[in-house]
Amino acid sequence: MCRRPMPLALIAMLGATLAVSAQNAPGKIKQYGRATVEYRSDDVAAVANYDYSQKNHQGPWLLVGFAVQGKKGPIVIKREELTLRTPGERTIPVATQQLFLQDSTLLTPLLQNASIWSRSLDDYFPSRPAQRTVTFFAKPGGIVHDSVMTHPDEVATGDLLFKAPDGKWTEGNYRLVLNSEKARAELPIMLR
Repeated sequence: MCRRPMPLALIAMLGATLAVSAQNAPGKIKQYGRATVEYRSDDVAAVANYDYSQKNHQGPWLLVGFAVQGKKGPIVIKREELTLRTPGERTIPVATQQLFLQDSTLLTPLLQNASIWSRSLDDYFPSRPAQRTVTFFAKPGGIVHDSVMTHPDEVATGDLLFKAPDGKWTEGNYRLVLNSEKARAELPIMLR
């Protein structure tokens, strides 16, 4: 019984995904384990972690941990400049604060369950700069921002939430896209 075709097919699929992503945003992509990916270019460094969501994406919400650093100077990243591109090339924006609050009964257990999978992403930035929290979402009474600034001395980290328009996420190869005026990055997100 031959056990090599499946791993070889998986490696080929991963290579194709990384090649497509690299064509769309000039930079280097590195995969760490099964659900952490790093993107580096002259302008920006970004890391995404989706350990929980890779295997738990049956519901309408997808959670991606995200960290970003401007390499040449300050970069302001607006909420609408971060999107998720589906396997069918549909663009899904980061959820709004209003949607976050409306679906809090679904999001509370998701965030609680995902917390054990959460990891610090600052280890992927060699200089260990100061951290700024991305606060696109907050419970009632919290402060929400629609943008975050980062620069060579500071890494912005936080969670990104996406809601599936049809209420579910299918398995496949997605891309987390940062498309700001001063930086562009695409990170592969593979849901299995």
